[in-house]
Amino acid sequence: MDGQVEITKKQFSRHKLFSRELSTLMYGFGDTSPPLPESVDVLEDILIDYINNTCIQAAKASGRRTKVTVDDFKFVLRKDPKKLARVEELIAMNKEIETARSLF
Repeated sequence: MDGQVEITKKQFSRHKLFSRELSTLMYGFGDTSPPLPESVDVLEDILIDYINNTCIQAAKASGRRTKVTVDDFKFVLRKDPKKLARVEELIAMNKEIETARSLF
């Protein structure tokens, strides 16, 4: 064995994982209320595939480490400035919240 780690997609039940949130988002972006269930299901499949692929890429970027870090996700998103900026914003917001909690 040459130290390579096999990373594969994990199969799991995808049905109705994000459907409520996606329905709200779709309506907010101009779809009917409520959107067609088939449309929500297709969008949910696309979203879950994207999340899964991003996690696999981050795991591959981590190399031999057994733990995936935030920096691995930043590395994967480095070519998409909008997503990377959003990640940075959420990290900064999380630090602010942790600081505020520690004061109380």
